[in-house]
Amino acid sequence: MLQDDFELELVTTKPDELEPLTEFFGIYGSSFSSSRIGEARALHEYLKQNNPDVLINVVEPSIHGTIAGTLAMRYDIPYVYRYSGDLFDLYRVSHGWRKPAQFALNNVMGRIPLSSADSFMALGPTGKKRLVDHGATPSAITVLPPPIDASRFDDPNAPELSIPDGRKIILYAGRRSRIKGMNDLNTAIPEILKRRDDLQFVFVGSHGIEPDVPPRYRDHVTMVGRVPLGGMPPYFAAADLLVLPTYNEGLPRVVTESLSAGTPVVARDVADIAYATDNTFDALDEFIDMVSSFEELPLDDAAPFTRTALKDDYIEFFSQF
Repeated sequence: MLQDDFELELVTTKPDELEPLTEFFGIYGSSFSSSRIGEARALHEYLKQNNPDVLINVVEPSIHGTIAGTLAMRYDIPYVYRYSGDLFDLYRVSHGWRKPAQFALNNVMGRIPLSSADSFMALGPTGKKRLVDHGATPSAITVLPPPIDASRFDDPNAPELSIPDGRKIILYAGRRSRIKGMNDLNTAIPEILKRRDDLQFVFVGSHGIEPDVPPRYRDHVTMVGRVPLGGMPPYFAAADLLVLPTYNEGLPRVVTESLSAGTPVVARDVADIAYATDNTFDALDEFIDMVSSFEELPLDDAAPFTRTALKDDYIEFFSQF
């Protein structure tokens, strides 16, 4: 989206995972270890040899933001703080030792990069509010949702799924953890299948909590595992509904990509999810009801989140530096 107007460079210690991006980015940092120290050293070495017009963290604002913001100040380079997820509120839905750890990381250490940023990027209005609440100047914040390439969904191939005839596909895509709502899904799936035996729950994504349903419902669950980067369009297109019962997010790309594929979404009303879809819930009973009658749900418009819609906004934002 930006490659015709800017020279794009990416500092990463995991270039193999991002190989498709080499078409768009100059890649730096591959010789350093994939540790926090290695990441800091990679960026430090890059800045010693290069003089970019602006530096931005893509994810992990508390950690990468601290590294990037500190080094940007040292080399006198403008720094953009990208608030990629609702991390300031993550401690509220964390349990045990993770609650104070998340608060210390994101709400104590996480304030450091805020003070070094020249501009801020939020994914939606909730993210902007969080930044203002934590001291960022409103006029310095620009809302720029993650853009999606709608052309990827024009004619996707059918995925290799073994689904009994007559069953509709309810898709879950992403990590399977408590924060992502996996325990709630384990509670909800049997209740939904009591009402509807024509549904198949398909899980695509990395390892985590396994679906735990009574034996009589196990043939209604399909595990796909991880798919390659860029390999999700066939699954979004094949699904009849995407579910996302997560407790903490930013503006997840799975939501806008599912909508772009013509598949409606049911998601918990957290962070900026309601910026993309009206099909949100708070209580688990609401989720069960919505999934059980998903054919009645509207399909939200994905057009505002496409590269076509957002390109000029992104170009205008980066042209200020």
